[in-house]
Amino acid sequence: MADGRIDGLRQTPPMRLFRPYPELGEPRTVVVGNVAGGVVGGDRLAVDLSVGAGESLLATTQAAEKIYRSDGATASMVIDLSVAEDATLEWLSAGTILFDGSRLHRTTTLDVAATGRLLFGETLVFGRLAHGEVFASGALRDRIRFRRDGRLRWADDLALDGEVLDSLDAGAGFGGARSLSTLLFAAPGAGKAIEPLRPLLEADGDLRAGATALDPDLLLIRVLAADPARARLLVGSVWTALRSAHLGRPPRMPTIWAI
Repeated sequence: MADGRIDGLRQTPPMRLFRPYPELGEPRTVVVGNVAGGVVGGDRLAVDLSVGAGESLLATTQAAEKIYRSDGATASMVIDLSVAEDATLEWLSAGTILFDGSRLHRTTTLDVAATGRLLFGETLVFGRLAHGEVFASGALRDRIRFRRDGRLRWADDLALDGEVLDSLDAGAGFGGARSLSTLLFAAPGAGKAIEPLRPLLEADGDLRAGATALDPDLLLIRVLAADPARARLLVGSVWTALRSAHLGRPPRMPTIWAI
């Protein structure tokens, strides 16, 4: 994206990029969709999105990505997001649902210039909980790499394989949580945003959240919840607070994310 418009677009089924009209007060908006409706073992999907210098973009996904049960093959997803100087990107995924028996390797690379700003969010849901199904067995390798001005500043790896339910239920693991949300806010002075967020992040029963200023310009927020719907509400509250206070956006979640 450059000069206020999309200056290069290549899409191969099943991945599509939709361009709805932005809401009043919102930047240009794009929606990434998988028209196949889900991911099966052996699929190879990739998203590469760049925001040019001085530009602003809001990006989300069409729906929660469903990772179906596999007969043994592993699906692969690669997400590359880059933000140039003085540019702003909000990337808020609708989430990823891991069906029991699914297998997924995903790598997310976030590359932000020194004066760029990124608000990134992703939620993993461990099972089709509304159907009484938990992600009890399968495989997940989820890697996130964040680079600021070309230098690696944060690396995160989550690996689950085989009978994973014990890890989800263990006190030293996920403590019974069925969803994990990750928010990363990168901007000059982002670490100072932690204090106003503390009241929102107080533990409430089976909902636990925490924030860490990884450095003065990088803030990490994690949310664990037994009920993904409660996590979604908290993520929305944190997102609204950050985007309105630091990105000059309206104090609301984009309507398209709530559909």
